[in-house]
Amino acid sequence: MLIIKFTKYWVPGFVLLSLLWLVSCNKHASSNVINSNTQYSTAGNKIYHLTSPVQLIGANSLHVFSAGSADMNAWNLDIAREFIGNMEQEPITGNTILDSNTSYLYSLQTIVDSNRANKKITILCPFGWNGTAATVFSGLMPTQTYWWTAYKTKLQQWAAQFASQPDVWIEVWNEPYRYDRSDGYTDDIWMQDMTQMVNIIRNAGNQNIILVPCAEQGQDESVLHNKGVSFLSGKTNILFTIHAYEKWLLVPASQMGARLQTLAQNNIPIIFGETAPMNAGTLMDPKPFLDSVYGRGLSVLAWVWKYDATDQDALLTVNGTPNNNNNNNWGSYFRLISGSVRKP
Repeated sequence: MLIIKFTKYWVPGFVLLSLLWLVSCNKHASSNVINSNTQYSTAGNKIYHLTSPVQLIGANSLHVFSAGSADMNAWNLDIAREFIGNMEQEPITGNTILDSNTSYLYSLQTIVDSNRANKKITILCPFGWNGTAATVFSGLMPTQTYWWTAYKTKLQQWAAQFASQPDVWIEVWNEPYRYDRSDGYTDDIWMQDMTQMVNIIRNAGNQNIILVPCAEQGQDESVLHNKGVSFLSGKTNILFTIHAYEKWLLVPASQMGARLQTLAQNNIPIIFGETAPMNAGTLMDPKPFLDSVYGRGLSVLAWVWKYDATDQDALLTVNGTPNNNNNNNWGSYFRLISGSVRKP
């Protein structure tokens, strides 16, 4: 089954009102001095805040187009995983820019500052190189892209900017490698590519949590069974991220539970960085999966924090109510999960 999420990644350019432009130009200066109680780390199969294990519930967000995460507070969300679709032109600091696709882009630091003000962890994740459908990262082998050299420079710049901001985590690549491994993928290639990207971040002096994706466009966790423990050797603050779509939501609950149990036995830290009811034209029910991961104290993020009832994956309608439009009550159920007591 084709698992490429075509509609998910294409975010068309749009022009904001001139008033919005003026507001963005007057953003306050970035806060680069972080209180020590925002420190996060990983050890064993847990994420820690200082010395306490935590379970984190969050959502993927599009704040690059409209920074401001105060509306996420009502859902008790801990993390905003930020879609960065135009890594090449995305400003790291400074004012909003107009990119070559006629989209206004807020700087990464502006996005982070807003998330921090609302007590949210930020995950910065590159989804595409220049904001066009032709350079979407999902399904690609990183080292085989024409922008690989330039990408490494950008990644180093991200890492240096946020090295002293431990509530900012960097994910090295969104959904690498083809879903069917027809690109010649091997676990050794994954090991080499992910190690190289992690080293770029660490060599920039950044010791924050780094998210490392799985194989087969993020859904196949077998690479963690084969290489996870060896990958962690000599590395700190690594968090493996899995995406839960067809390969997770369309399996029997017993099989899903067995897979989660096997992951737990590996004693490596994981987070489910995406899940949603619609993917590649297949409507799924995320409820059994959410129940399983929540009950095990695992962390999970929804795709996507968006006000659009016509998008079955959007969590909200245009008026801000949970979006339950032909999506197995996705909005209401994820809000129930995110509002529940964390149980790490």
